[in-house]
Amino acid sequence: MMIRKVLQVRVLGQFDVRCDDRAIGISSRPAQSLFAYLAMNAGLTHRREKLAGLLWPDSTESNARTYLRQALWRVRKAMETAGISCETYLEVDDLALRFPAEAPYSLDAAVLLELSPSGGWSVEELQAAVSAYRGEFLPGFYDEWTVVERERLLAAFDRKMRLLTDHLQAQQRWNDVLVWAERWVSLSRVPEPAYVAMMTAHAGLDDIPAMHMTYER
Repeated sequence: MMIRKVLQVRVLGQFDVRCDDRAIGISSRPAQSLFAYLAMNAGLTHRREKLAGLLWPDSTESNARTYLRQALWRVRKAMETAGISCETYLEVDDLALRFPAEAPYSLDAAVLLELSPSGGWSVEELQAAVSAYRGEFLPGFYDEWTVVERERLLAAFDRKMRLLTDHLQAQQRWNDVLVWAERWVSLSRVPEPAYVAMMTAHAGLDDIPAMHMTYER
């Protein structure tokens, strides 16, 4: 019997779908791309022909629709094998597909993009948001839509990292600045503000040699 379960969907740093810490083996790259796209756009209805054209832009319309059916079959098969109700996560008919926003799931990218309910970010909220970013969006995927999302999510990560290190500097939490700025450097494209934050923290700790070493980096 299929039961209602909560999926944990990871698209940052790698593609991974789990339920109760057990991996759901979606076996092909196109099927993974399809599932990731639907999860990233939860609540939206996608017509089959547009979705096929987006995911397989270099194929004929007929072939693209065939590839979409095959990818969808692989997603559904993986979920059924794991004992998960497909209908909970995939609303499918002859014309369209939809990943319901009300489905029981978590998505790391959504945590990163989440807006602060208070309108202003606290240190704790920012730490939770940037902790969700464990690497670039769907590494190894080169569909046009993934490239666009990759840039958008990296920009969100950089923006919130800047806010976080600014807050920590204002509070003179120098050791925390160093920890989070190092994380920023390791996951982004060598952002200058991260190095500036580290130099400021070393200066705040009166560690001038380390400040000079950071400058040389």
